[in-house]
Amino acid sequence: MTLALRYLAHSEIGLVRRNNQDSAYTSPTMLMVADGMGGAAAGDLASAIAIRELQEADGPLTGEAMLTAIDAAIAKASRSISDLIEDDPALDGMGSTVCGFMFDGNQLGLANIGDSRAYRYRDGILTRLTRDHSWVQTLVDEGRITEAEALEHPHRSLILRVINGSTQHLPDLELVDVQAGDRLLVCSDGLCGMVTDTVIAAEMDGELPQVLESLIKVAHAEGGLDNITIILADVVEGEPSGTPEVLGAAAAIDPDDVSENTITLAAGQLAEVVPDPSAGETARYAPTAKHRVRTWATVLLAILIPLALIGGAGYGWYHYTQGQYYLGANAEQIAIYQGIPEPVFNLPLSQVIQEDDTRVADLPGYFQEQVRAKALTAESLPAAQRILQTLRLKAEQCIEQRSGWHSPSPTPSPSETTSGLPTGSASSSPTAKPGATPSVPTAIATPQPTDTSTPAAPTEC
Repeated sequence: MTLALRYLAHSEIGLVRRNNQDSAYTSPTMLMVADGMGGAAAGDLASAIAIRELQEADGPLTGEAMLTAIDAAIAKASRSISDLIEDDPALDGMGSTVCGFMFDGNQLGLANIGDSRAYRYRDGILTRLTRDHSWVQTLVDEGRITEAEALEHPHRSLILRVINGSTQHLPDLELVDVQAGDRLLVCSDGLCGMVTDTVIAAEMDGELPQVLESLIKVAHAEGGLDNITIILADVVEGEPSGTPEVLGAAAAIDPDDVSENTITLAAGQLAEVVPDPSAGETARYAPTAKHRVRTWATVLLAILIPLALIGGAGYGWYHYTQGQYYLGANAEQIAIYQGIPEPVFNLPLSQVIQEDDTRVADLPGYFQEQVRAKALTAESLPAAQRILQTLRLKAEQCIEQRSGWHSPSPTPSPSETTSGLPTGSASSSPTAKPGATPSVPTAIATPQPTDTSTPAAPTEC
């Protein structure tokens, strides 16, 4: 029996962004999504490079040969990104997720790196086939937070593995069996980062165009805060049909013509969306309006401080800022700051209250980015100290790896680290979202990690 794919794809900017950093590629034998990222660097260029290499790897391959081809394409994309960063250090921080399938008429060659996702919908049950390489996913796996709480977690921006030139960032690869009647979904976090799997499952029945429209609507209903890329495919009996198509940033950018103007344009487009380049990748996961407490606090501070200078009414707001804490860089070391990172009218609203000998450069790459971006916030000094304790442990692990010593490090007790970072709002149930609960019950298969070699809290040095 010959199986084939009948597929449909869509990629858009969303309701907030001003450029599309997602890319996608579809053909009768390949369905792939790449989600670009990187502060002032060109995330759209990174995703376009990833899709270009995957498109070149597409072809009539079978079984393990599919996984070998995908692995080689991702490695080649990573080398290309590394070369670009070496030529222009301003691009340091650019990277891309990759998620999707190759298809040989019998099996799927599944690949994943980052936090885009692939699903299979069979007999009314939606099964997540990939595991996010993110910090909040480790918390979900350990049962510390729910999937719904992960959508609102203050550290959901921490992606632990991505294509960014690092040779240590390797994709998960496996063969997956399919049968006629299966429906496949590959998407960027513009969809799966906005709603739970239960919400997605409730929209999976019907004709492909209607399902695609419904999924776009639920992403829009949650704010449409990120680029939205969705690929849907039905596994059917029959002969292959359809033509290859490139979508999103990869359709607009030629990675082979990376000139200074191309990079400047990409960075300029992103600057329109991220006014503060130092915010880095944190801004990519800007919280929804109902979560934007710090943003509105800053706006209100900007309004009230001048009034306070005139009428002395700003004391209460200043007092509020001094109840906030964050981890940041103090020269080459990590420090705990009291206050908020953003100055108002050039008036600093934070100060170092605890210094530490741990060097920022000894942390895993993504934690270095978060410390320098001042993105690790806490609501109390003890919570900030717990973050600091975990960063010390991460730095020690990296130092051991780099020195070639592989003896196991002592495992801190849960009371000492609470899995590394404070769950913040994760201890309380998030506000129910309109339309987030489907009207009919739909069975969901509990996702299982596909990469058993990845520890619960991986250290990518």
